[in-house]
Amino acid sequence: NLTEKISQAKSEGQPGDIMAQLYNEVGLAKYMQVKFKEALKDYDTGLTYCGTIAALHYNRATILYRMGDFEEALIGFQTAVKLDPTNEEFCVAEKSCMDCLFGKT
Repeated sequence: NLTEKISQAKSEGQPGDIMAQLYNEVGLAKYMQVKFKEALKDYDTGLTYCGTIAALHYNRATILYRMGDFEEALIGFQTAVKLDPTNEEFCVAEKSCMDCLFGKT
């Protein structure tokens, strides 16, 4: 299970990017169970290990968007796009969030 993977990775002293990816996986599993607040905590923890993983920012922003926190979501989507500007899904999400905040552009 993922919690055991994280414990093992910590004890092995895995690098930050590996830890961040594991927390991203745990957050995604909780997101799929509609445990948004728990997933946010996992994404936040993952970002403390490695803040340059675009998927972590995107996944965190997706939850904030679903919870109606469009301003915070936009920051996450913008960061994801900045880190991975060729990812079309990230770009579409950023535009959708901007449309919610500022109206259709």
